[in-house]
Order: sequence, then structure tokens, then C-alpha cells
Amino acid sequence: MRAAGPAAGALLVVAACGSVALGLLAGVPLFDGLAPPPAYRWVRPPPELRTGNKGPASVSAMVALTVAGSAAAVVTTPDDQAQVNLPAGAFPPSAGQTGLGVAIQPLDPAEVPPPPAGTAIQGNPYRITVAYVPSGATATAVQPVDVTLRYPVDATHVLLLSGSTWQLLPTTLESAALAVDATTTGFGVFAAASSDVTPARPRRIPAWAYAAAGAALLAAGIPTLASRRKRLKPRRG
Repeated sequence: MRAAGPAAGALLVVAACGSVALGLLAGVPLFDGLAPPPAYRWVRPPPELRTGNKGPASVSAMVALTVAGSAAAVVTTPDDQAQVNLPAGAFPPSAGQTGLGVAIQPLDPAEVPPPPAGTAIQGNPYRITVAYVPSGATATAVQPVDVTLRYPVDATHVLLLSGSTWQLLPTTLESAALAVDATTTGFGVFAAASSDVTPARPRRIPAWAYAAAGAALLAAGIPTLASRRKRLKPRRG
């Protein structure tokens, strides 16, 4: 049984390397599990992903408005692909207005102006609007608001289209969540973007690959556990 430990270790390394080669564990610790990230929902999916694609979700929400300004709120699409985080007082009060209407709507990237040279939109652009209720007048933020967008493969920054001009927003990468986060006081069309001219194409990893990697990791752990239990078993007499 002494050889079981090294053999199991070798099998574990082989399984881990195979998983990385398949793209299952790239950049993810083993203890995070083998569950793939949620499938991205496209307005216009790449041809190889059209089968099985689910359309992205939109959302409309009401945020309370008091004499001190807007209440703190988080508005997220049901599929978690776009989110707006409003700190308390982000929007000022307005006479006769009782609330703020926040709307997030996914768009077809082919229907928005092209991004700046050297960049490519990754995934869906999202139109985000904030308006006073009941007047419907556009609300202007007086404090930075956080906008978070998920992307399908890779992105490095968030773009904002206000009018006909794209601008680069200060961006924080959340690579583990496949998301980018930006702060803004302006609203319009937001898009996750990369520095590649051609958008990266996602790979669909077959379910059997996850099963094979999981079985290999489980097989590697069983001999090691059995060997440890034998060593720790108390002697009688």
C-alpha cells in the first residue's frame, strides 16, 4: 500500500493537467469544484452556439425616492448578466417625483455603433436608463453608480455609448466571475469590451469531459484515503 500514495498523487496530477487542457480548471482552484460557469445568453449568438442559446433577460425596477434622494438599491437582470448598484443618495430628489424607474435592456451588438478602433464588444451591449416617476424625465446621478456586466470569454474594460460616442470607463476586472465592473454618473448603452479586433469565440465543452475529469479526481482520492485510514487504525493488544 506504500505505493498507493505516490500512484494516487501521479493520477491526481494527470487528472488536473487533463482538466486544464480541456479548459475545465483554467485559473480555478481544485476546491472550487468542476461546475462550469453559467452559459452566456446571447442576443446574437455565434453560429456554433445558436443551438441551445437562451435569450438574455431584461429588467425594470422601481427605486424609492425621498427628500434625501434615492434609496440604496441593486437592480439585476434575472440571468445575472447585467447589474446596477445605486448607493443611497445617488440621485437627487425632484419636486413632485416619488421614485426612480431603472431599466436594463440587452441589445444586438450589430445594432449599435462600432466600438473604438482596436476594441471589440464582448457579448451583449445593455441599455441602462434611469428616469423619475411619474414624469419620466431622465435622472442625472450626483454620485458614482456601479455597473457590472458579465462577458462570455474575455473582456478588459467597460464602454459607455452616450449619444454617438463611446467612452472608456474606469474598470475593475472580476475574472473569476467573468465580469467587468465600472463606475459612472452617466447612462446610455454599456458594453464589455476587449482589446482584440475580433471578438473571442467561446468553446462549448462537452458534458462527458466534466464527468471524465471528476471520475479521475475521485479515483485519485480513494486510494489515498484508504491508505490514510489504514495508517491511523489503532493497534489491538
